Amino acid sequence: MATVVVTIETAKDPNEYNKAGQKTANGNRLIDLLRGLNSGALLGKVFVQGSSANPVAATGTITQVSAVASNTVTIGGVTLTAGTDWSVAGTDTQDAAALAVAINANTTLNKIVYATSATNVVTLTALQAGVIGNYITLAKVGSPITVSGAALSGGTGGAGSVTEQIV
Repeated sequence: MATVVVTIETAKDPNEYNKAGQKTANGNRLIDLLRGLNSGALLGKVFVQGSSANPVAATGTITQVSAVASNTVTIGGVTLTAGTDWSVAGTDTQDAAALAVAINANTTLNKIVYATSATNVVTLTALQAGVIGNYITLAKVGSPITVSGAALSGGTGGAGSVTEQIV
């Protein structure tokens, strides 16, 4: 299956096009935005990227062994603190599960990654498949925690092979 990504740069508030429970109205507002940009009535740019390759989501891991309060993990610039954002009072398996829940409950992170856990390892998967997920950064503070790398990795395909500004 091919992938097409449309990026719109405009001064309009992006929340106007993503109102909960208003799928049809959101689509109509987006169509009106594109018409306004195309006619010159609104200022902005529209970029289209496409690829015939099936995209693969980037992944990364966070491993914790006896994590303690004040250890941190940072995902995509969002920092979570052990003992505050997730419990480190149980076994390593329980603590990893608590971290996965905290990641999925975070209103910023749950838009870019999905977390699962097994034993003491949390696996992060980029929600947007393709190379874009390789830019989601990972970091940690505290030796009981390790991350798989400076960013998620393994994302392939998806948009990016052809880019054209159409408006």
